[in-house]
Amino acid sequence: MLPGNLWAVGILLLAACVPFADAQNGTRGPTPEQLNPRHFDAFWLGMRVNLGPDWLFSPDDNPAYASPNFDDSGWKTVSTNKQLTDYGVRNIPYAWYRMHVHVDPRWNSLAVEVQFITGSYELYVNGVRIGAHGTMVGMLESAQNYLTAYDIPDSMVAPNGDLVIAIRLAIDKMGFKEPGTSTPLVDNCIFLASRDAAQRDASYVTAHQTATYFVVFGLDLIVGIVALALYLAMRSQPEYLAISVALLANGFQSALIIWSHLLGFTAANDFLEYVAVGITSVAGIEFVRLIVHSRRTRWLLALEIVLSLSYSGVPLLDIGVLGGNYASFLFALAMFFVPSLVVFAALPLLLIWAALRGNRDARLFVPPFAFIGLLNCWNFLTALSIVFPIMLKFPSMPLFHFGSYTADLWDLWNIVYCVTMLLFLVLRTIGIARERARAAAELEAARTVQQVLIPEEVPTVPGFLLHSVYRPAGQVGGDFFQILPIKSGGVLVVIGDVSGKGMPAAMTVSLLVGTVRTLAHYTQSPGEILAAMNQRMMARSSGGFTTCLVLRADADGKLTIANAGHISPYLAGKELPLESNLPLGLAADTVYTESVFQLSANQQLTLLTDGVVEARDKAGALYGFERAAALSIQPAEAIATAAQAFGQDDDITALTLARIA
Repeated sequence: MLPGNLWAVGILLLAACVPFADAQNGTRGPTPEQLNPRHFDAFWLGMRVNLGPDWLFSPDDNPAYASPNFDDSGWKTVSTNKQLTDYGVRNIPYAWYRMHVHVDPRWNSLAVEVQFITGSYELYVNGVRIGAHGTMVGMLESAQNYLTAYDIPDSMVAPNGDLVIAIRLAIDKMGFKEPGTSTPLVDNCIFLASRDAAQRDASYVTAHQTATYFVVFGLDLIVGIVALALYLAMRSQPEYLAISVALLANGFQSALIIWSHLLGFTAANDFLEYVAVGITSVAGIEFVRLIVHSRRTRWLLALEIVLSLSYSGVPLLDIGVLGGNYASFLFALAMFFVPSLVVFAALPLLLIWAALRGNRDARLFVPPFAFIGLLNCWNFLTALSIVFPIMLKFPSMPLFHFGSYTADLWDLWNIVYCVTMLLFLVLRTIGIARERARAAAELEAARTVQQVLIPEEVPTVPGFLLHSVYRPAGQVGGDFFQILPIKSGGVLVVIGDVSGKGMPAAMTVSLLVGTVRTLAHYTQSPGEILAAMNQRMMARSSGGFTTCLVLRADADGKLTIANAGHISPYLAGKELPLESNLPLGLAADTVYTESVFQLSANQQLTLLTDGVVEARDKAGALYGFERAAALSIQPAEAIATAAQAFGQDDDITALTLARIA
């Protein structure tokens, strides 16, 4: 081809591309005539066209308005940049918007994109309904904030490229501040695009609208379930239940927001969201109360009820229940903000007070609860600046950009809150595990001490038949006994019960048993032995007391007994009338008197600890002294088994001494 011809072809191609380039790059904006809703020219505006801001409008409801042949020359033109009240329109249940659009007849695979519509709607193209959202009859509140696309069949495009787009709308009862003032369409809510572009747009918008809510929902769900599982495993930690309820309710709110972005917003959505907010707030109060170790008072319960009910003000206002004037709007605003401002200002102060008193858990939660208090104040001031724009100007919360995604301070707080709760669960659970391990080690050590001190075998004593049974309870108790044969004939028997449990009780038993074994080499007087044991307890023990009974059985059956507050022994099924003195460890000058009885041949003397008498059944009834007396004629094994079967609540010790004829 000749160079001159090449230049000519290049100039022609450049001239042909100029209008397209202007339309795509926006170097030349559309003229008012091109945007006229009576003949909106989409041919020059590219492949994704914002239909608006001007539309033809009718406040009536007539199915004929969907027809492309309907004469709408008498309809007024309204702008989506203005409120319907600016045109004197209010208190209408239905409305129609129409636009005559001209497209390139060669275009196909078109779609209408719809988003940010308040109320329910039906969408028509050239008289055919291609999409709808919400309920057109009996609707209280509805909105579509997500982007969706409705395909236009290629056959609907007229040969000359004309389309009539009509939207029938059911108007929300409540507007921004009062009933009857709702405006269903806003700018940039209706687009004409190719189907491929519409699908990409819908996916992009949905992903960016819901991403942060999915992150918050996932964190709330995971940490909430972990907290619930830990609570079920450790019912002694009600803080875990409060965390679980707060996070699962917050996650439920995020799920409702995701639902509204995917499927639309309704009055039920609105109400359930604020119910979730109320549950989250009350659970947060309970959590703080628990970690600062505060009692639940009637005033606190009343505050929780007021706070949870206060969140219902906004959804009730949205459906017109609270009335239809400006005063009701201000009342709902105060009802929503005032209780939450008071509560979330008080909670950080309570945590700071507890932290200053050494509460480590409180220190961890001061930042997140102070943060939410700040955000509540920010929300309140922003709302006031919208209600009173002349008197107050307060900026909206800043947005933080992460690539093409955005998040506000509430999103960041939700993430910080979840992470803080998870950190608390980990630290608290590790602490509990360490404490339990320490307690288990102490319990095992105490059991080892007790097993060493309690005789494994009963010694043989000429002229007597002795049997003993020891049944420990779940925890290490303080029961002890010793059977010491006397060289001159007979036997010395000591039985007792130390107050308390665990290692302290085991150490006291060790002290007393060592004292008895030492004294037995020098004296067999029960009174003297008890007096020496009492002095040792007074000198070495840190609080507590011990019941104890010392008995000396001589070869001829003579019984010498001294008692320090212990259960009296039973002889032949009857309680011996002993003088009972103070338990060991209470008074240093206590004198332990001795009583003398005779054990006849073939008679059985039975010694018990209070684990038998205080055995308790499922109904809470005690085994009691009468049953113990009747049971005392049985062998030691039978006594212990019967008491244990009734309902063991403490260590059970039974010891029987019978004189052989």
